[in-house]
Amino acid sequence: MAWDNKGENKDATFKEQMLAKVRNALIERQEALFKDIDKRTETWVPIKEEDGTAITFVQNFKEHGGIFIYLESEAEFAECIRQLAPENGWEPIWCTSPKMKQMLSKYGVPFTDSKEREPKQKLVSLTGCECLVAQTGSIVLSDAMTQSREAYALPDILLVYATTDQIVPGMRTAFQTVKRKYAKNKPSQITVITGPSRSTDIEQTLVIGANGIRQVAVFLVDEE
Repeated sequence: MAWDNKGENKDATFKEQMLAKVRNALIERQEALFKDIDKRTETWVPIKEEDGTAITFVQNFKEHGGIFIYLESEAEFAECIRQLAPENGWEPIWCTSPKMKQMLSKYGVPFTDSKEREPKQKLVSLTGCECLVAQTGSIVLSDAMTQSREAYALPDILLVYATTDQIVPGMRTAFQTVKRKYAKNKPSQITVITGPSRSTDIEQTLVIGANGIRQVAVFLVDEE
Protein backbone atom coordinates (compact mmCIF):
# COMPACT_ATOMS: atom_id res chain seq x y z
CA MET A 1 0.00 0.00 0.00
CA ALA A 2 1.55 3.32 -1.15
CA TRP A 3 1.25 6.60 0.74
CA ASP A 4 2.05 10.11 -0.48
CA ASN A 5 3.90 12.83 1.46
CA LYS A 6 0.59 14.06 2.94
CA GLY A 7 -0.11 10.71 4.55
CA GLU A 8 -2.88 9.77 2.10
CA ASN A 9 -3.29 6.30 0.64
CA LYS A 10 -2.47 6.47 -3.08
CA ASP A 11 -4.27 3.18 -3.76
CA ALA A 12 -7.58 4.45 -2.31
CA THR A 13 -10.34 5.56 -4.67
CA PHE A 14 -11.20 9.24 -4.97
CA LYS A 15 -14.37 8.64 -2.95
CA GLU A 16 -12.44 6.94 -0.16
CA GLN A 17 -9.93 9.79 -0.08
CA MET A 18 -12.73 12.38 0.20
CA LEU A 19 -14.46 10.44 3.00
CA ALA A 20 -11.14 10.18 4.84
CA LYS A 21 -10.69 13.96 4.62
CA VAL A 22 -14.20 14.55 5.95
CA ARG A 23 -13.59 12.10 8.80
CA ASN A 24 -10.30 13.78 9.72
CA ALA A 25 -11.90 17.21 9.58
CA LEU A 26 -14.61 16.10 12.04
CA ILE A 27 -12.02 14.57 14.38
CA GLU A 28 -9.70 17.59 14.27
CA ARG A 29 -12.25 20.37 14.73
CA GLN A 30 -10.78 23.82 14.60
CA GLU A 31 -11.82 26.71 16.74
CA ALA A 32 -14.80 28.53 15.21
CA LEU A 33 -13.79 31.33 12.86
CA PHE A 34 -15.38 34.78 13.20
CA LYS A 35 -16.55 33.94 16.71
CA ASP A 36 -16.28 37.58 17.75
CA ILE A 37 -18.83 38.86 15.21
CA ASP A 38 -21.46 41.11 16.77
CA LYS A 39 -24.81 39.80 15.53
CA ARG A 40 -26.93 42.34 17.38
CA THR A 41 -25.60 45.67 16.14
CA GLU A 42 -27.32 47.09 13.03
CA THR A 43 -25.12 46.98 9.93
CA TRP A 44 -27.21 49.37 7.82
CA VAL A 45 -26.25 53.00 7.38
CA PRO A 46 -28.07 54.96 10.12
CA ILE A 47 -31.10 56.98 9.09
CA LYS A 48 -30.33 60.69 8.99
CA GLU A 49 -32.13 62.47 11.80
CA GLU A 50 -33.14 65.37 9.55
CA ASP A 51 -34.73 62.97 7.04
CA GLY A 52 -36.53 60.60 9.36
CA THR A 53 -37.96 57.22 8.44
CA ALA A 54 -40.67 58.52 6.08
CA ILE A 55 -38.38 60.47 3.75
CA THR A 56 -35.75 57.73 3.88
CA PHE A 57 -38.32 55.12 2.82
CA VAL A 58 -39.60 57.23 -0.06
CA GLN A 59 -36.07 57.90 -1.36
CA ASN A 60 -35.02 54.24 -1.21
CA PHE A 61 -38.33 52.94 -2.56
CA LYS A 62 -38.23 55.26 -5.60
CA GLU A 63 -34.53 54.47 -6.14
CA HIS A 64 -35.56 50.81 -6.61
CA GLY A 65 -38.14 51.73 -9.23
CA GLY A 66 -41.21 52.03 -7.03
CA ILE A 67 -44.05 54.51 -7.62
CA PHE A 68 -44.97 56.57 -4.58
CA ILE A 69 -48.20 58.53 -3.98
CA TYR A 70 -48.91 60.46 -0.78
CA LEU A 71 -52.51 61.00 0.31
CA GLU A 72 -54.04 62.77 3.29
CA SER A 73 -56.98 60.49 4.00
CA GLU A 74 -58.60 57.14 3.32
CA ALA A 75 -61.32 58.86 1.31
CA GLU A 76 -58.70 60.58 -0.86
CA PHE A 77 -57.07 57.20 -1.48
CA ALA A 78 -60.39 55.72 -2.64
CA GLU A 79 -60.99 58.64 -5.01
CA CYS A 80 -57.43 58.32 -6.34
CA ILE A 81 -57.95 54.62 -7.15
CA ARG A 82 -61.33 55.41 -8.73
CA GLN A 83 -59.64 57.85 -11.14
CA LEU A 84 -56.41 55.95 -11.82
CA ALA A 85 -57.97 52.54 -12.50
CA PRO A 86 -59.69 53.41 -15.82
CA GLU A 87 -56.91 55.80 -16.88
CA ASN A 88 -54.21 53.11 -16.54
CA GLY A 89 -56.18 50.06 -17.62
CA TRP A 90 -56.21 48.55 -14.11
CA GLU A 91 -59.84 47.47 -14.19
CA PRO A 92 -60.98 45.22 -12.73
CA ILE A 93 -58.75 45.52 -9.65
CA TRP A 94 -58.20 42.17 -7.93
CA CYS A 95 -58.45 42.23 -4.13
CA THR A 96 -58.17 39.34 -1.64
CA SER A 97 -57.65 41.23 1.63
CA PRO A 98 -60.83 41.42 3.77
CA LYS A 99 -59.81 44.80 5.21
CA MET A 100 -59.17 46.29 1.78
CA LYS A 101 -62.41 44.85 0.40
CA GLN A 102 -64.31 46.52 3.22
CA MET A 103 -62.65 49.86 2.51
CA LEU A 104 -63.30 49.69 -1.25
CA SER A 105 -66.93 48.73 -0.66
CA LYS A 106 -67.34 51.61 1.79
CA TYR A 107 -66.37 54.15 -0.88
CA GLY A 108 -68.00 52.36 -3.79
CA VAL A 109 -64.76 51.48 -5.60
CA PRO A 110 -65.30 48.44 -7.88
CA PHE A 111 -63.09 45.37 -7.42
CA THR A 112 -63.16 41.65 -8.12
CA ASP A 113 -62.41 38.43 -6.20
CA SER A 114 -61.29 36.68 -9.38
CA LYS A 115 -57.80 36.75 -10.84
CA GLU A 116 -59.04 35.59 -14.25
CA ARG A 117 -58.12 37.97 -17.09
CA GLU A 118 -58.42 38.25 -20.85
CA PRO A 119 -55.29 37.39 -22.87
CA LYS A 120 -52.67 40.17 -22.60
CA GLN A 121 -54.74 41.96 -19.94
CA LYS A 122 -52.72 43.10 -16.92
CA LEU A 123 -53.44 41.51 -13.56
CA VAL A 124 -53.59 44.33 -10.99
CA SER A 125 -53.70 43.46 -7.29
CA LEU A 126 -54.52 45.83 -4.44
CA THR A 127 -53.48 44.93 -0.92
CA GLY A 128 -52.39 46.37 2.40
CA CYS A 129 -49.05 45.60 4.02
CA GLU A 130 -47.54 44.68 7.38
CA CYS A 131 -45.04 47.55 7.29
CA LEU A 132 -42.66 49.60 5.15
CA VAL A 133 -38.91 49.40 5.79
CA ALA A 134 -37.13 52.75 5.55
CA GLN A 135 -33.52 51.54 5.30
CA THR A 136 -34.20 49.34 2.26
CA GLY A 137 -37.31 50.90 0.72
CA SER A 138 -39.05 47.54 1.07
CA ILE A 139 -42.65 46.39 1.58
CA VAL A 140 -43.33 43.57 4.05
CA LEU A 141 -46.41 41.44 3.32
CA SER A 142 -47.85 38.23 4.72
CA ASP A 143 -50.45 35.70 3.64
CA ALA A 144 -52.22 36.19 6.97
CA MET A 145 -53.17 39.71 5.92
CA THR A 146 -53.92 39.12 2.23
CA GLN A 147 -55.55 35.70 2.77
CA SER A 148 -53.66 34.54 -0.32
CA ARG A 149 -50.01 34.36 -1.36
CA GLU A 150 -51.16 34.82 -4.94
CA ALA A 151 -52.14 38.42 -4.14
CA TYR A 152 -48.48 39.48 -4.23
CA ALA A 153 -46.95 36.62 -6.23
CA LEU A 154 -49.04 36.67 -9.42
CA PRO A 155 -49.89 40.28 -10.38
CA ASP A 156 -48.23 42.29 -13.12
CA ILE A 157 -48.93 45.44 -11.08
CA LEU A 158 -49.02 45.54 -7.29
CA LEU A 159 -50.80 48.42 -5.55
CA VAL A 160 -50.09 48.71 -1.82
CA TYR A 161 -52.10 50.70 0.71
CA ALA A 162 -50.09 51.81 3.76
CA THR A 163 -50.29 54.38 6.53
CA THR A 164 -47.55 56.60 7.91
CA ASP A 165 -47.47 54.74 11.23
CA GLN A 166 -46.49 51.55 9.39
CA ILE A 167 -43.03 52.86 8.44
CA VAL A 168 -40.28 51.23 10.52
CA PRO A 169 -36.52 51.93 10.52
CA GLY A 170 -35.11 48.51 9.58
CA MET A 171 -35.72 44.80 8.99
CA ARG A 172 -35.23 43.88 12.64
CA THR A 173 -38.08 46.17 13.70
CA ALA A 174 -40.21 44.95 10.79
CA PHE A 175 -40.03 41.31 11.84
CA GLN A 176 -40.54 42.22 15.49
CA THR A 177 -43.69 44.09 14.45
CA VAL A 178 -45.06 41.08 12.57
CA LYS A 179 -44.15 38.76 15.44
CA ARG A 180 -46.06 40.90 17.95
CA LYS A 181 -49.09 41.24 15.67
CA TYR A 182 -49.40 37.49 15.11
CA ALA A 183 -48.16 36.25 18.48
CA LYS A 184 -50.68 33.40 18.65
CA ASN A 185 -51.14 32.58 14.97
CA LYS A 186 -48.05 33.30 12.90
CA PRO A 187 -48.30 33.70 9.09
CA SER A 188 -47.12 30.75 7.03
CA GLN A 189 -45.27 33.13 4.74
CA ILE A 190 -43.74 36.59 5.06
CA THR A 191 -42.54 38.28 1.87
CA VAL A 192 -40.31 41.32 1.42
CA ILE A 193 -40.67 43.17 -1.89
CA THR A 194 -38.15 45.81 -2.92
CA GLY A 195 -39.27 47.32 -6.22
CA PRO A 196 -40.29 45.52 -9.43
CA SER A 197 -38.75 42.14 -10.27
CA ARG A 198 -35.25 42.21 -11.72
CA SER A 199 -33.43 39.68 -13.85
CA THR A 200 -30.46 39.60 -16.23
CA ASP A 201 -30.03 37.85 -19.55
CA ILE A 202 -26.98 35.93 -20.74
CA GLU A 203 -25.26 39.22 -21.61
CA GLN A 204 -25.86 40.51 -18.07
CA THR A 205 -28.34 43.12 -19.28
CA LEU A 206 -30.72 44.14 -16.48
CA VAL A 207 -34.39 43.59 -17.32
CA ILE A 208 -37.14 45.04 -15.12
CA GLY A 209 -40.39 43.11 -14.72
CA ALA A 210 -39.57 40.27 -17.13
CA ASN A 211 -40.59 37.67 -14.55
CA GLY A 212 -42.96 38.72 -11.81
CA ILE A 213 -44.19 42.14 -10.75
CA ARG A 214 -43.63 44.83 -13.39
CA GLN A 215 -44.73 47.82 -11.33
CA VAL A 216 -45.10 48.44 -7.61
CA ALA A 217 -46.96 51.47 -6.27
CA VAL A 218 -47.31 52.50 -2.63
CA PHE A 219 -50.22 54.75 -1.63
CA LEU A 220 -49.15 56.23 1.70
CA VAL A 221 -52.04 57.67 3.72
CA ASP A 222 -51.35 60.12 6.55
CA GLU A 223 -53.42 58.99 9.51
CA GLU A 224 -51.84 61.27 12.11
